[in-house]
Amino acid sequence: MALMTREAILEELLKATIVNENMMWMLAALKMADRPVQKEQLRDVTNELYRKVHPEEEELPIRSRHLLDEAAAMLEGAALVHVAEVAKSKRYTLSLLGQEVLNYRHERNLKGKEVKQ
Repeated sequence: MALMTREAILEELLKATIVNENMMWMLAALKMADRPVQKEQLRDVTNELYRKVHPEEEELPIRSRHLLDEAAAMLEGAALVHVAEVAKSKRYTLSLLGQEVLNYRHERNLKGKEVKQ
């Protein structure tokens, strides 16, 4: 059995986050927030970032609680975020692996490489 390289692992994680684009927007929003973000606030900071980048777009990435819950669960399951439960709320922060995926994506964009799904 062959072991996966660092690049192969990051490539697979990047593919998964691109399939559900909301996940990538949420990772970027957490990075920019640079603090723990409650789940409901995560929708707001993600949509705010999206609006800054795409002011002409009318449809926001996180339009419902369902989309928020789905993307947050996938990020958590992939260990791209850390989740701390405080009272009845969850607070999300970017994990080191999530940061690594964002850095890898940035490097690929600088090189002009497309992600193949």
